[in-house]
Amino acid sequence: MMDRRDFVVGASCAALSAMAGGLPAIGREEGEAIAAWQKETDLVSAEKYEAYMQDGKTDGLVSLEKRERAFEKGFREVREVKVGEVPAVWSVYNMGYVVKTRESLFSIDLVHRRAAEFAPLLDFALITHNHDDHWRQGFYRAMNSSGKTVVSNFLDNYGAADWRKGGKSWFAAGGYTRAVKEFRIKDVEIRTSLVDHNNYLIDFTTAFEIRVGGWVLYHTGDCGSGSEGKLGTAWGRPDLWLFFPGCGISVAKAVGVVKPKRVVFGHLWELGHKTGRLNEPLIRAALPRARSQCGDVALAFWGDRVS
Repeated sequence: MMDRRDFVVGASCAALSAMAGGLPAIGREEGEAIAAWQKETDLVSAEKYEAYMQDGKTDGLVSLEKRERAFEKGFREVREVKVGEVPAVWSVYNMGYVVKTRESLFSIDLVHRRAAEFAPLLDFALITHNHDDHWRQGFYRAMNSSGKTVVSNFLDNYGAADWRKGGKSWFAAGGYTRAVKEFRIKDVEIRTSLVDHNNYLIDFTTAFEIRVGGWVLYHTGDCGSGSEGKLGTAWGRPDLWLFFPGCGISVAKAVGVVKPKRVVFGHLWELGHKTGRLNEPLIRAALPRARSQCGDVALAFWGDRVS
């Protein structure tokens, strides 16, 4: 098996080497990796995962050991890697990412039993919606109590140091926004909008369009059925879209609307879900559909650096 960094960069090219039913086929090495992760995650029940989140015991389960290694890798590399014009982006777990620019370090939907260890390093955190596979109290408290900015559509963030300076208020609403807003934190410009989680949680998820210089990142959290018409970026085609192809969304339609230069699937094999994990059959269905609209589509395995 190739190195994970090489895999995530090269997967889309390998997959485009064959066609099946008019759609790009999944390459052999990519397919083997998907199958291996499926077998490993099948061994972890939602109950075991929640116990691990409390006590840190992996009990020899490969998926939980990979999760620990992914955190160690990301935590080490964010301190070591030198960043140029293009920010560096690490997948920590599922839809949780850490982004490093020349001036800033921030997280999006960071969930890990050790996530609070990142708090002293981070300038701010973004949270897409109020589900516990996208945020946890321990990390939020660590950020908020130390005066770090937390942007969400449901949490107070009165301790946000960047916005209390000079008498400024964080949207004059205790730290949250449920509207289209544009603001800047250090060298990072952020635009928020709302998308549907599914066909009954309407405008439940905040989508973040993020611009650093001329580079644009799009993170849409859990955007599901009905969101296709709400997607889109104001600052041009995203250089990288961190996308969850679940919750009933039409993958080909969504990718065709956004027109990203690169797509990376996240939220793979969410261990906290008893049902509805984005697992092997769904991934194998979604990848070709995304690749029919974008020539660079890959998976974010935990610990991968995707930019």
